[in-house]
Amino acid sequence: MAIFKRAQPEPDPRSSSPHSHRLDSGRQRAFARYLTAIGLDPEIAAAVDLAEFCRARDEGWEEVIRQIRGYAPDPDANCHVRGILARLGRLAQHQAGQQQAGQHQPARGHELDDIRDDLDLADGSDHERFPFFTAAQLNSGQFETRYLIKDVLAAGQPGGIFGAFKTLKTSLTADLLISLASGTPFLAQFPVAEPGRTLFLSGESGLSALQSIARRVCTSRGLSLAALENFELSPKLPRLDNAADVRALRRIIRDKRPVCVAIDPAYLAIRGDDARNLFAMGSLLRPLAEIGDATGCTILVVHHCKRSQNTVRSPATLDDIAWSGFAEFAAQWLLISRRRPYDAERGRHELWLTAGGRAGHHGLWALDTSDGVASGFERRKWKTAVRSVSIAEAQADEESLEATEERRTRREAGTLERHRRRALDILAKHPDGETIRRLRRLLGLNAQRIIDLLDSLVDDGLVVASKIERHERTEVAYRLAHKSETLVEPVENGGPS
Repeated sequence: MAIFKRAQPEPDPRSSSPHSHRLDSGRQRAFARYLTAIGLDPEIAAAVDLAEFCRARDEGWEEVIRQIRGYAPDPDANCHVRGILARLGRLAQHQAGQQQAGQHQPARGHELDDIRDDLDLADGSDHERFPFFTAAQLNSGQFETRYLIKDVLAAGQPGGIFGAFKTLKTSLTADLLISLASGTPFLAQFPVAEPGRTLFLSGESGLSALQSIARRVCTSRGLSLAALENFELSPKLPRLDNAADVRALRRIIRDKRPVCVAIDPAYLAIRGDDARNLFAMGSLLRPLAEIGDATGCTILVVHHCKRSQNTVRSPATLDDIAWSGFAEFAAQWLLISRRRPYDAERGRHELWLTAGGRAGHHGLWALDTSDGVASGFERRKWKTAVRSVSIAEAQADEESLEATEERRTRREAGTLERHRRRALDILAKHPDGETIRRLRRLLGLNAQRIIDLLDSLVDDGLVVASKIERHERTEVAYRLAHKSETLVEPVENGGPS
């Protein structure tokens, strides 16, 4: 912090009066005289800025109070902080020596513990910090769970939207917040109790992608993004390890009074050094729960599941959430995982959607979404379909059977084509033709397969049927068709014997 005065621009006569300017100058001169009186060089005293000096003094005492309360020291603290704390420490040691010697104790209020007590109680009583309920109060209290979305999202409880890699976590979060803001059903399926303000802090996708997502969600509901009053978005994320950011988030929620806030994604809002430390992550996530409890706001973090979930085709569980602390933090959750691989050609996702919470609500649905592809001929749209698990599984079984039948048909077609080529090769070596019996033996086919094979060749004009004399009897034979030949009418009583 710069204590010495910087060169200041000339005061604007429209924004400050001559009287106030003279008053500020007078204070600065009086301050310089004070510094000179306590031994500072007059030239240096005149250069010290009064406002910066007072700010440095206040910040120094704030750091003293923080450390007295047990917080870790700030490495960039004011240089005088250490000396003040050392004097307080010597005071505490002196008092401890007096206790051991049985000497008279100083009056209450001069002990270090009393200093801490006074500082703590200045912020509020112990009852406010740790409220207790008697058994009777606990029994008679009205502690009912209120839902923003019935059986999906409770009010005032912290939670998260957790999903595997690229499972539309941001898009589903936008759908959720726009549904709450507009009072339209979430995913066009789950009714919203009543509309309210929502805040979306999303720092990964970028404004272009977020604008596109919000427009498509609104269009799917018959809404105009321009006319959606209760929805606000910020491309900046709070750093949950930064006390100033947490305080700013608390003030924003207190002032705007949203019913729901989403922070997307969590890994950009939290340092990764302590990702595996449950206790450290708990201390970072706890302020969100406290803000929600104090304001009644539902605060959701958007976070990813472990990479191993990318290949699993079963519904995700809390055990699949990456990093420590998030599963423990979440009082409610939406879990997203894949049922089938992503269809890149159609931009189609087939997902599992799991909802649950400490309040007791739980649900599992099959969620299909289709938003097209950016390079497609049609404009991208946001389409969602939510179905029960039984219906989805029945459809999956039906589609599996159809796929099996389709594979069998393709195999049979491939086999038929191989036999056709072999038959044509045989007939090419026998210009006069071959009987069905001989072709059947050479190709190793049963009667029905050889008939189907020859019929297909005749239909395509590649082979013609004719009568030949062999071994003093007339037989039906097949030979390659010449270009000038037309399809020969079926031989009377034709067909192989």
